[in-house]
Amino acid sequence: MARLDYILRLMASEDADGMSLAVGSRPRLVFGRTARPLDIPAFKEEQLRDFVKEISTDEDVAQLRRTGAARIHYEFEGLFFACDITLHNGKLKAEFKALGSDEGSVPPGSSPMSVADTGELPPADEIVEAAGLSDFEFTSPPPGDGKPLEIALLAPGDDDLTVPSDLVSEPPSLKRDLPPPRTRRTRQPESGPSMDMGKVSAPRTAGLKPQAQIKYTRTEATTPPDYGRKLNRDEFDKLLRWMVEQDATDLHITPRFPPTLRVDNLFQPSQGRVFDPGEIERVIYSILAERDRKELEERMAVDLSYDVRGLGRFRINVFKQLYGTSAAVRHVRSAIESLDELNLPAELSWLTGQETGLVLFTGPTGSGKSTTMAAIIEQMNVQRQLHILTLEAPIEFLFENGRCLIQQREVGVHTPDFLTGLRDSLRENPDVIMVGELRDLETVAMAISAAETGHLILATMHANTTVNAISRLIDVFPDNQKAGARAMIADVLRAAVNLRLLRHASGRGLVPAVEFLKVNNAVSTLIRENKLHQVRQVITTAGAEGMWPFERHLVELYKRGEIEYEAAYSASPDKRVFEQYVNTKANAAARKGRKGRK
Repeated sequence: MARLDYILRLMASEDADGMSLAVGSRPRLVFGRTARPLDIPAFKEEQLRDFVKEISTDEDVAQLRRTGAARIHYEFEGLFFACDITLHNGKLKAEFKALGSDEGSVPPGSSPMSVADTGELPPADEIVEAAGLSDFEFTSPPPGDGKPLEIALLAPGDDDLTVPSDLVSEPPSLKRDLPPPRTRRTRQPESGPSMDMGKVSAPRTAGLKPQAQIKYTRTEATTPPDYGRKLNRDEFDKLLRWMVEQDATDLHITPRFPPTLRVDNLFQPSQGRVFDPGEIERVIYSILAERDRKELEERMAVDLSYDVRGLGRFRINVFKQLYGTSAAVRHVRSAIESLDELNLPAELSWLTGQETGLVLFTGPTGSGKSTTMAAIIEQMNVQRQLHILTLEAPIEFLFENGRCLIQQREVGVHTPDFLTGLRDSLRENPDVIMVGELRDLETVAMAISAAETGHLILATMHANTTVNAISRLIDVFPDNQKAGARAMIADVLRAAVNLRLLRHASGRGLVPAVEFLKVNNAVSTLIRENKLHQVRQVITTAGAEGMWPFERHLVELYKRGEIEYEAAYSASPDKRVFEQYVNTKANAAARKGRKGRK
């Protein structure tokens, strides 16, 4: 129910009275008598149908087919929300409305008013009330003349803004004065931190944002398994199983908040009860080894891996925060997927043939760096005969020896730290060393030194672009060492891969977007001469060498229909370059069409 949660959170974050979804038009937030379109693409018919299927039960669908309308209710922090779904002439509409308190709600199962069902117009005051309007004056023709009605609502500056309703065709003239959008304040719970539930394209002055817990009056996919009033180890494992069943990448367990999933990059609170700080601390400490407890007390955070028999492995970060101990859990898939299965460009296979040097995998947290690096190692395991050594904190993917001997070491368990592990690895005769993360000067310097001595080093870094990754690599060195660092990096760096995961255009699943930099003579010279700002030009113009900028891949994904335009535009580091690629592709298609006509 990721898309449903997104809609509710979006309405709540903007303090909107409703939202209208219709085929061929952009979603619109409704504020009293005004409405505002969101700066996202219009809904396609198949997308809206999929959305309706997602939020409807079999009974809802049966009623929709029978009467052409169905209403579904939800409760959000003491406020009731209704979704009116209508089917008229094969066209679907979905309108979410905030109904206020329970005394203003409509009993579940009741249908929204629809002129199409009766062929007659109800009295004007009923039309106004059903549309959520007031103080409207009908000038001509008067209501009740038998003509269908469409209610058009204009926001300041939007001459063509229409809030769809079930009342269609030939509108009467409406004369009105539009006041500023009204502000509604939601009831706040007695305790619990406030939370910004989402962002939209244009800021708006609103009332208090609702607090975090979302409760539905229907059984949804976000219903966690039953757990008692005091969370224990077995119930913790049940939550992990629920996480896997929901195909979530992350689970958050935190005080004063229900268990929360991240599905398709959407933050999705559940219907579960709020956790008590003490019970979370007890269950978390029960899974920590003595060394992990010591590190948590000293550093206020610790990383660990956790296995559940028959379910798989999980990477857990435990940390202290304002309201107590929290845990962020990530599911590590047991199967190591190939580049093709991950929908990654085939050109990345070039990395598996490298003998020496440094290869960086960069991107924000949760962008697929470790997964991509594991796919590269697994392809080496199939194609080559090597000794591969991994240094991880904690161990995530479990490799099985194929043609390669793969040995995995966990920082804090098998080696004190990355630096010591790297130093020891030089005496362990590896061909390839995988470093979980380059975090500090000593580790970076040791990784470069290992690459200089004839090893292939695969490592991750947090960076927004490949060029930014090179810059960060240099910046860890003191000023008096930067010139020497640039020379060493120019010699050993072989490639940099920048990754980002974006939501699929269908609303389900994630799509990897990639920037790929190969370090040729031109790039090496620019690094050595401290001209990093020119590296992006080389990436852009050296496509024949098998590299490309992030913007180009985003445009290709958009043209293939895998991601929406707005998602591609928002993710592009350079919006101007992105628009140039879009225009270039469009012009090329137009030229091809003209040649075909000739």
